[in-house]
Amino acid sequence: MKKTLCLIFTFFSSIHFLFVPYLFATEESKPLEDRWKFDVGGQIRLRGDFAQNQNFTDFTFTPGEKEAQVLQRTRPHASIENPFLKLKAFAQLQWYGRWGGVDRRSEVDLYQGYAEWEKIMGSPVSLKVGRQEVSYGSVFFLGTNDFYNGLSWDGLKMVVDLDERFYVDLLGVKMAKLNSRDPDIYLTGMYATYKVYEEGSWDAYLFYHKGGFPFLHREFEIEDSGQKWFTLGTRFAGKVKGFDYELEPQFQWGRVKNPIGDGKDRVRAYGGHVDIGYTFKLPLEPRIFAAFAFGSGDNKPFDKRFQEFHGNIFNDNYLVGDMSAITDLSGVTVEGIRASGMQAWVAGFSLNPLPDLNLNLDFHHFRASKVPQGFSKDLGVEVNLVASYKLTKGISFLAGWNKFFTGKFFEQASGSKKNINYGYLQAQVEF
Repeated sequence: MKKTLCLIFTFFSSIHFLFVPYLFATEESKPLEDRWKFDVGGQIRLRGDFAQNQNFTDFTFTPGEKEAQVLQRTRPHASIENPFLKLKAFAQLQWYGRWGGVDRRSEVDLYQGYAEWEKIMGSPVSLKVGRQEVSYGSVFFLGTNDFYNGLSWDGLKMVVDLDERFYVDLLGVKMAKLNSRDPDIYLTGMYATYKVYEEGSWDAYLFYHKGGFPFLHREFEIEDSGQKWFTLGTRFAGKVKGFDYELEPQFQWGRVKNPIGDGKDRVRAYGGHVDIGYTFKLPLEPRIFAAFAFGSGDNKPFDKRFQEFHGNIFNDNYLVGDMSAITDLSGVTVEGIRASGMQAWVAGFSLNPLPDLNLNLDFHHFRASKVPQGFSKDLGVEVNLVASYKLTKGISFLAGWNKFFTGKFFEQASGSKKNINYGYLQAQVEF
């Protein structure tokens, strides 16, 4: 708690000189459009999670075990803004708690705290300094990990609007430690977006990532703060009449410590995804969609090359399902046996029985890219049924029932043919 209070004090101290001259001016002496606006609000979320043959600590396959937990997340916020000067300061606390399962916790953190100056003195440059969320595209590369306690970064983001259709983000940040075991992760780079037409855009990005990945599923983690990754990617996305599409390939290179011997391995990895959907102009607005995602794998630890794809950082994109039985495209470990890399085939449909009710059913078939000799590459099939309902502007509900039909690899590695079941019910209030 003391650490959180110090962060809050440091944040407001850093913007003190920016706002004080205006705060001491009387309201009568300011033009109407130049007056400061104060705002407070928040979000309260409650969710119950229930799992069979899986735990909630690292989502490991645990045949014969059951677990249930209650999760709550409270995020009050306050802001001060001057629309005329395009200045804003924002602070958001987070109280995050998990009870009932193995991973029990109750923590208070500063989730966001930043100062922002848009179009500085009429220029095309905007700055945001402090602790902030960062999210790009459909969060295949980087998102906010919103399903749990989130993901925020300490540092600076500069946005340069070169014209109405083209802008560039320049980023230099360090990941905020919202979990005790999080490693030191630094991220710097650029993300450019060009609006090709009204509902279509082309993105290109290059990022340098220093630090380790906090792998799940009890993998052998490479303890090396000197890991260096470069990720080069591009993204095409848009809509044409009833169709929507997205294509996003990535290539990675760099250096990582060899997990078995001494020295460094060269990183040479690749991955990406392609998605397509169609929304029918019919009652209930039915939509069908399909996608393919892939990540390269590596099962040769002595060849001085590391080819396992790690193209996403703590994101919760739908391509790998809703259960975290498969957390990302780097692979999965079952009872110490590693299936490296991934191919995921996705298909599904959604509809809106009511204006504020959406139902979504999707199927995911997973195969590994690389496995030990004698093991199957078949990882399994995940089925997700999710319903979301917006009762009022500030009150919403989310419910899900998911099942992972374990493939031959899980049986060979664990000796169990059991499947994984997961369900949840969530309520959220925003004010």
